This record gives sequence, C-alpha cells and structure tokens, in this order.
Amino acid sequence: MRNIVIGMAMASTMLASPALAREDSFYVQVEGGPMLVEDIDFTVNGIEDDLTADYDHGFDFGGLVGYDFGPVRLEAEGSYREADINELIVGTQGFPVTAVGVAPAGTYPAAGFANSLSFMVNALADFGEDDGLQAFVGGGAGVARTKVEAGVSLSQPAGLDDSDTGFAWQILAGLRAPLTDRIDAGLKYRFYNAENVDLVDRFGDALEGQFRSHSLLGTLTYNFGEPAAPPPPPPP
Repeated sequence: MRNIVIGMAMASTMLASPALAREDSFYVQVEGGPMLVEDIDFTVNGIEDDLTADYDHGFDFGGLVGYDFGPVRLEAEGSYREADINELIVGTQGFPVTAVGVAPAGTYPAAGFANSLSFMVNALADFGEDDGLQAFVGGGAGVARTKVEAGVSLSQPAGLDDSDTGFAWQILAGLRAPLTDRIDAGLKYRFYNAENVDLVDRFGDALEGQFRSHSLLGTLTYNFGEPAAPPPPPPP
C-alpha cells in the first residue's frame, strides 16, 4: 500500500496538466477489482447459524455519475459483485440434495455462487488539492438484489436457488490523482452490506442472512470541469 501511494503521488506530479476547476461540475467513473465475501451465516426456520456458506475470492465492478460541490461530492452508482461458493456447513436441519433427499449436519464441498447488484447514492468528503494526490472518505445507501445459488452435488439441482431485494449500504475510502487535465486514476476500498436477505430453499425452508464484502477497486474518472482561472496579475 505504501508503494502504491508513493507511485500515485509521483504520477500526479509528473503527469498532471493544467488544473481543472472541478468544483461545481459533473464527472463519470468506472471501477473494478477483487473482492472478499464474508461467510454468510443463515438463520434457517428461526434457528440461528444453522447453515453457513463459505466463498472464494470474487470480483466487484461498477460505474457512477457524480457532482463535485467542492469539499463534498454526491454520486449515483450502480455496481455488481459475485463470488463462487467454496463449501457449505450444514446444521441440524440438513440441506436439500435431491428431490427428496437431505444432506445431514456436516461440512461439504459446494457448487454455486452469490451475487449482488446494487444502486446507491453516495456522499464523499475530499481532502487535498484537485491538482495533486487527494484522499476521500464517505458512504452510500440504496437498494440491492442479492442472489444465492448453492448445492452440495454437481450432479443434482441446487438445494438453494433464490434471490431477494432490499436495503443495502456501504462505506468508502480511497485516494485519487490526476493523470491528465480531465482524467484521474485512483484506488478505492469498499465495505458492502446487503441487509436481511430472505431466501427459500427447494424444500420451502426460510433462510435469512446478510451479504457482506470487502473490495479493493481501481478507478478511472473523467471530469467535465473547466480549466481553472489564472491567478490575477500582480498589482502595478
């Protein structure tokens, strides 16, 4: 991380063109990178943590439109994240395997995935000058559609294949620096949380859990601001 920050600072010094007045202007951004999903602990028919899904590393990408008010920015963002399932830890109620069969309590290699499509409104606070390395922190809230597909056998239908739409929120922090007078490159951390994901498995069991993830995203931003006004001439 230290080398990344130093590299961005050097790039902003060497490559920056005449600064734009980014305040009171729009920008667009694309972003993407790796993601780590926390284990999803499901409450099954009212019994807490009766099913746990463990996931491999996944990916996270998205795009947004924002407006820079100066020290504060507002954004409308759409993003998508997905990771493959690694294993299922089944509790006392078992887990559907075949049309009538149930896998008993235990840990099983699993097939499937989880994904979440979200639409958020973000608010960010900036620290630093527009023409150099700049830090930001903020968060967002909105709506997400979360889907989970999971099975303990590749040859059988998934025991769980359902989706739910509900409230989601995120925490954001990162760095950005100008590459040209209009284009910025950056690095962003995202903690994402889709609350109260309610699902139903193939046998009609009610499951409730949360989709939580941590992402490290590279960003590329295009600014629509006008060139900054030159400083006034010195007095005669």
